[in-house]
Formats: sequence, structure tokens, C-alpha cells
Amino acid sequence: MLAAALSQHVVGNGLIFSGEQWAMALDLMQIGVSGLRTSQKQLDVASHNITNVNTPGYSRQVVEQKTDDAQWNGNSYYGTGAYIDNVSRAYDQFAARELTLSTTQLEEANVKQQHLTMLDDFTSKSAVNSVNSMNDFYHSVRSLADTPNDLGSRQTVLEHANQAAANLNNAHEILTNIRTDVNQQLSVSLERVNALGQELAAVNTSLQQQSSRDGSNDLFDQQRTLINELAKYTQVTVLADKGSLAHTVIIGSGDTLVSGVSASQLKVVDGDPDIANKQIALVNGNSSKPIKSDTIGGSLGAMLTVRDDVIDKSLDQLGQMAIGFASQMNQLQKQGVDLEGKQGQDLFNDVNSANAMSQRALKPFGSQSDISVKIEDINQLKIGDYQLVSEVAGHTLIDQQGNKTQLTVNANGKFSTKIDGLEITVNTPPTLIAGETETAVIQPLRRGAADISLAMTDPRGLAGHSQLMATATESNTGLATIAKVSTAVPDNFAGRYQLQLNAAGDQITVTDLKTNATVELADNSYSAVNGATVAFKTGTTTSTPVMTLSAGAQANDSFEIELGAQSAQGGNGNFLAMQQVQHQKTMAEGKSSVIDLFEGLATDIGMLKKNADKSSEINQLDFDSASERVSNLSGVNLDEEAANLMKFQQSYMASSRIMSVAKETFDTLMRAV
Repeated sequence: MLAAALSQHVVGNGLIFSGEQWAMALDLMQIGVSGLRTSQKQLDVASHNITNVNTPGYSRQVVEQKTDDAQWNGNSYYGTGAYIDNVSRAYDQFAARELTLSTTQLEEANVKQQHLTMLDDFTSKSAVNSVNSMNDFYHSVRSLADTPNDLGSRQTVLEHANQAAANLNNAHEILTNIRTDVNQQLSVSLERVNALGQELAAVNTSLQQQSSRDGSNDLFDQQRTLINELAKYTQVTVLADKGSLAHTVIIGSGDTLVSGVSASQLKVVDGDPDIANKQIALVNGNSSKPIKSDTIGGSLGAMLTVRDDVIDKSLDQLGQMAIGFASQMNQLQKQGVDLEGKQGQDLFNDVNSANAMSQRALKPFGSQSDISVKIEDINQLKIGDYQLVSEVAGHTLIDQQGNKTQLTVNANGKFSTKIDGLEITVNTPPTLIAGETETAVIQPLRRGAADISLAMTDPRGLAGHSQLMATATESNTGLATIAKVSTAVPDNFAGRYQLQLNAAGDQITVTDLKTNATVELADNSYSAVNGATVAFKTGTTTSTPVMTLSAGAQANDSFEIELGAQSAQGGNGNFLAMQQVQHQKTMAEGKSSVIDLFEGLATDIGMLKKNADKSSEINQLDFDSASERVSNLSGVNLDEEAANLMKFQQSYMASSRIMSVAKETFDTLMRAV
């Protein structure tokens, strides 16, 4: 120091100024300068805080001021002022992480609530029209039963049948449009997610260019703001890289979106083999990796969950309603005789047409396989998809619970299996080599409501006269049903009969209740898997098929059957049977009627919406709590900052006064020379 170089100075009047006096003036100047600098920095940071009080994501900055090293002078240490060691953010990574998580959970809950509100509105307005039109159909059939030969009443029945089919078509279309909207929302959301990934990579680039953390506070705030926005779309995990200010951003259960200064892209890809089942894939270079929908979280996870678990299930339930309604009406039509004495024909289009059976199997693009899915028993149908995995050695069917069933070769030499009321047949297997597999998705119910349509145009074709009425005994434990064969039963077979299974459940006995005589059958064997066709013997080598007993009958089950003449003026037995279907538990393993299926659909969606409303409220409270915690720690308090301005302004003025004193000391010394 200059003071150290000075020993003493003798002036003209005899006064002597020591080196310490010169040093004092210099030290005062240095201390004053340090005070000005620290006060100026404090004022700058306080002003920066005040300016950004309304900036989203801004964290209050704090100046870390420290005492400068003291110096030894004479026999003691003397202070030399202060300096700014660092400008840090008021930030807690645990509070920030809690806010990010609560943001994801709240957005997921809100998006679910929005879509379920839309679906609840659908069931209460659009879908209910399908049920109302079915009820109108049943009521018109009840009226027709009073005047079965009235053409006007018959035409009314056809019109209500057509309206029921049209309303089911419309409900399917509305749900499909909602599903399409969800896919479009996924695409739009991914555009923003990709943009956020690019912005985070740009922030990482800027952070790596910083020489120290001191100048990175605003960049870290920008990074956290982007992460919190990204958390609305998906679950986010941030990992700090060692030796670098850049962070790695992971989404979902472990997929890296941002690594260093590079960002991956997300895109919507077609499902395989169901191209309408859009999936999210992470694209990195030339490769893409599908992301599991049940782990991604946020609004993206909510949309995928609602689409796959609610909308698809609703489409299946509508399809189950349509197939159950059409199948039962067609079956009753074929059991009866129309106004002209002819065997009844289908009222609705055949649910097992070649085209319908083929469309239920979705095959991979380019596959040469041919698969048909036949509806055999509407009572056993289940909601959901199946997977058919084909290999060179054979074919395996996997149900909704993951249970596997091997297809076996049937009498026609084709691989097939019967499960849940379906008969699945591989008519032409895919071309595979050893080690290759091909997976087809079986959707037996998805298009049911879209495909139903009225097949009859002539009101005379309504089969009011019933040739067969079957009533199951209350003690029956099985779920089998009896139907008339597709051809007319001769008039001489008219009468009342009892059909009884033996104790082993593999033999059928038919008794004529008028004579108590046992009817001789062409074949009295019964298969619990395939059922049986009951044919009355008419000669040594001849017989006439009369009825069918479906699969599912149990030992000792019995039925009372009434066979009518081929034609009867004013016959209405079949119309009575049709209107009774309205309340018969013929679906869901004997637990529901067709109408009950809709009630179940409406109840399920209503409960899901109620749970979503509650979840949204709870997550809003969690989010508010996390936001308040972050705000209390990182938010700017204007009163506090205003006080700081006054405090550091006074400090600045005081430091200026120190420099003035130092200047005056120098001036005194210099004038005395």
C-alpha cells in the first residue's frame, strides 16, 4: 500500500504527518468504494425483484454480501469493507418438485373430468335415444299383438325398428367422433410438448455457455417455468448433470425428452393392427419407441386413459346392445310364421354375415390371413378385445385377463375355438416362417351399433304366429336356450312337450305331455359346448329337425315347449315373445336385459365422472398448497423489497459520505504540504 511506502512527512510549519495518516485516507476511500459497490448491487437486485413481481415462474433473488478480509496494521487487524459473494435464487428443489408433481396430477384430473363430463352428457342425451326407441319398438309390438293382422300397426313396428337401428348408428357415430377428437387433441398437445423440448434444449445451451452460476438465475427460472408447463402434459423428472448446468428431462416412466443441448420428438403413430388406436412414440434420430399410455401421466395420459378405458368400452357396450337386440328379434322372427304363412325372415341385418364376421378381426397391414368371428351366444359376450397370436406351429387366443386358449383343428380342417359366446376361426393362416409371429386383434362388439340396420321392408313379413314357445324350469342351473330350426315344423307336430337332460347332462329326453309318451329322437346326445339339434324321427331312416338346444345347459335342466301349427289366423304368440324381451335377462350371463346394458353404461360413466369431479377438487387443493409453498419461499414481497430499497439507498449515501471524508482528508494533507 501507498501508506506502507510513507514513513513521515515534515511540512513547512513544523507539523509532521505520519504514514498511518496517509494510509487512513486511502483505506477510507477503499472502504467507501466497496460500500458503494455492494449497495449498488443490492439496489440492482431489489429493483430486479420488484420489476419481476408479476413474472410467472420468477424466483426472488438474494444478494449474499460478505465482509472483506481484514488487514494487519500495527498491533491489530482492521476491516477493509465488504464485497458481493453471490446472487442466488430463493429456491427449494423439493418445493419445486412438489409443484411439478401436483401440476401433472391436477391437469390429468381436469382433463379426465372434461372428457367424462362430455361422455356423461352423451349418455343422458344422445345415447338415451337408442333406449327410448327400443322401448317404443316394444310398445308398438305390444299393440300389434292385440291386432296381429293390422297392416298399419305392422308398419308402425317397422318404423320403430328402423328408428332404433338409426339411433344406435347415431350413438356409435357420436362416440367415434369423440374418439377422433381425442386423437386430434393428442396431436396438438404433442406439438406443444415438442416445442417445450426444443426450448428446454435452448436453455441448456445458454446455461452451458455461462461461466458461472451467478448469471444463470433467470435462465434457471425460465427452465423451471418450461418444466412446469411440460408437467401439464406428462409426468416430468429432472436430473442434474454432473459438471454441467444443463439438466436432463425425462417424461413418463423413463423416456428422455431432453438430454444436454438436444431434444427428442414425440409423434402420434398408427396402432398395429388397429390403425385407429393411435399411440404416442418417442422419436430419436431414425428410431422410434412407443410410450406406455398408463405411465405417461398428465393431460396426455388422461386422454389415452379416457379413450382406451371409457370410450372404447362404451362403443363395445353399445355394440353389445345392438347385437343382442338384433339377434333376439331375428331369432324370434325365424321361430314364427309371417302373415302369408311363410317362415319368418330376419328383421335386422344378420349379425353373422360374412362381412360382419370378417370385420371383427383386425389384421396387421399386408397380412394374407383370413379370420372370421361368429356370434354364437349373446348371453356370454364380454366387453373388450382379444389377441390372436399366430405362429407356424399354431394359434393362441389371449383374452382380456391374459388367459390363453389354443385353437384346435375343427371338422373342416381349420383352426378354431369357442369362447365367451364366440366362434373364432382361422380360415386362411398367415404366411410365416419359423420364429415369426403375427398378432390380430379381435373386436367382436366394437362395430355392432354401427352395423345394425333394418333388413325388412314389407310389414307382412313380421312373424306374429309362433310355432315354438319354450319356458325354462325355475330350478334350471344352466343358461341354455331353445330355438326353432330355420325351417317350418309340420302341423302334425303341434302340441306341448317337455325336454329334459339326464343326470349326466349328456342325454336328452322329449316327452309328449298330452300322451306322456317319450318322443323318439334321431339323436338324443347333448354337448355342453356345441349344444344339440333335436330332430323327431318320422321313420326308420328319416327324421325332421324341430328345435335347437344351445350350449350351456346343465344336468337335469328341463324346458316346457309348445309347438304350434304352421299358420294360424290371428296368431300373436311371437309378438308376445318379442315384447317380453324388453325385460328378459338374456345378456351378461343372465344378469341383464338389453336395456339393462345401457343402464350399466350410464351408471359406469356417471360414477367415473363423480370420481373425476372429486379427484379434481382434491388435486386442486394439493396444487394450491404446493403453489403457496413455492410462493412463500420464492415469491417477491413488494413491502420487503421497498424497505430494502430505502435501506440500501441510505447505505449507498453513507458510503458516499465515507468517500467524501476520505477526499477531505486527502485534501487537508495535500494543502498542508
